[in-house]
Amino acid sequence: MSDLSLQIVRECFELHQFRAVPHWPMDEGGWNSAEAAPLLFIERLEPEPGTPEFLLRAQDLPALRRAVVEVRAWHADKFYPSVVENNVVLGNVASAATRALAAQVLRAEDAAAILVVSELPRSPGPRQRSLELFRSKGIDHVLEFPTLLGAMLERISPHGSYAPSPTLQAFRLLKRYGFLKRQQLEFEFPARKDGE
Repeated sequence: MSDLSLQIVRECFELHQFRAVPHWPMDEGGWNSAEAAPLLFIERLEPEPGTPEFLLRAQDLPALRRAVVEVRAWHADKFYPSVVENNVVLGNVASAATRALAAQVLRAEDAAAILVVSELPRSPGPRQRSLELFRSKGIDHVLEFPTLLGAMLERISPHGSYAPSPTLQAFRLLKRYGFLKRQQLEFEFPARKDGE
């Protein structure tokens, strides 16, 4: 997972009024990148009422209280059931060691385990099966990267100032100059060619 993906996830939660603390897994020799991914500990002091869905939607984020978040945004892949079944690292965020670390960092035992993934399959059967497999690993919530990006873009004003954050400032400029528009009426099929 790239540092950029973690930075985007962190800034999304910060835009939703969470405190966010990153944790980089280290062993005696330094950075341990074999199986461990950086974690993000998040906490919102005054969550909004509601019960977040297992597959988080943008409107679920303010209802979260505290969580440990792991980002496995393999942007070239979708998380089909075969991918979930064959990758043991996808359950790390819900492991006993990670939950113990979350309890220590957040000083609370009730931290949810959230896994951020690039995206799930679109077909209902494989999509549901992937979610069932994530749930069987002990994960409390799954968040797709497009949902996360949409939640950020919804909160960013094209006229605001986000100077401390190059990422948010870049998103703001894309909105300001019309490169990011509401996609409510756009369809996923190609436009007809002239004469058709």
